[in-house]
Amino acid sequence: MKICIVAGGTGGHIVPAIALAESVGDSEVFFITSRSRKVEQRFVDQIPGRKFFIEVKPITGKGLKAVEGIMSSFGALKSALSIIKSINPDVIIGFGGYVSGPVCLAGKILKKKVFIHEQNTVPGLANKILSVLSDGIFVSFKDTEFPRFVRRKIKYTGLPIREKFNKDLQLGIEQKNKEQKNGEVSIFISGGSQGAVGLNILFIEALRKIISSSRSIPRIRIFHQTGDLFYERAQKFYGDIGIEAEVFPFTERPGYYYGLCDFVVARGGAGTVFEVAIARKPAIFVPLPHSAGNHQFKNPISLLKDACFIAEQTNLNKFEVNLFQLLHKDIRDEIQRRMSDIQIPDAKEKIKFFLSSEVRI
Repeated sequence: MKICIVAGGTGGHIVPAIALAESVGDSEVFFITSRSRKVEQRFVDQIPGRKFFIEVKPITGKGLKAVEGIMSSFGALKSALSIIKSINPDVIIGFGGYVSGPVCLAGKILKKKVFIHEQNTVPGLANKILSVLSDGIFVSFKDTEFPRFVRRKIKYTGLPIREKFNKDLQLGIEQKNKEQKNGEVSIFISGGSQGAVGLNILFIEALRKIISSSRSIPRIRIFHQTGDLFYERAQKFYGDIGIEAEVFPFTERPGYYYGLCDFVVARGGAGTVFEVAIARKPAIFVPLPHSAGNHQFKNPISLLKDACFIAEQTNLNKFEVNLFQLLHKDIRDEIQRRMSDIQIPDAKEKIKFFLSSEVRI
């Protein structure tokens, strides 16, 4: 089978697409993405198979900006038609990002089987449109909010996770068992592939308040993925307060840090929610304000139910309370007990099964 996979924009779209591409065995893989954004460039070398690049701008705003987006989309569609004709795939699967739109549309024009995968509980704009045109819709969450008239196409698969994540997770757990000191609590803070300044500020302000209070707390160790904009500020903060911290703008090994830590502070993107569930780590999710359909609030509730904490970015007091709670082992143990019944499907195998049953070679 010749499979064309398309994803772009953020790690939330690109990483599960890479996970599927790495798992298809004897199938021939073609991967279409963009590389105009720094976050996209970070993943280019990790993409297996033959790679093709199409740049497309969003259609947003009014006037010249909107015209530029429309013209970019027409140019992207022309490029997509040329690529699809040349590789002649048996199936196309889009994982979202602006590049998915023109590629999947080109596939339908050329009468190819087209599927989409929606990572979040609330579909993005590209997948909302493509859900009408597609031959099938794969979803990470059982309660993903697609319109009723396309629900017959939906297959619940879960989210594809890279084997690299699982291997790094085990390495992190082994390292933690070797080096963590008695009574020490390790925290992994991650804003995803782009970092998150608002989340970073919230965390350091809450930690500063906890440390400066008279409350008894354990020794704390920090692993902090800051993004580029907050890296130097975070380094200075931990140095000033005397906390042992490993600070980095970005990591290609999030699984390793999940293994090293006792709990996680993160955004509520689908990838992070599934990684937390797989790692069985307690977490505080701080949803991205104004995320489409409030999906970063809905994602953790959908999968983890009451086995996590959720604090809005504007609610410093609640976040501080949750952070203080997770510094205590009995609270973390209770969260992990609640996580024990969570079932995580093998998304890669499910998607491959559905594709093979739908596509006749």
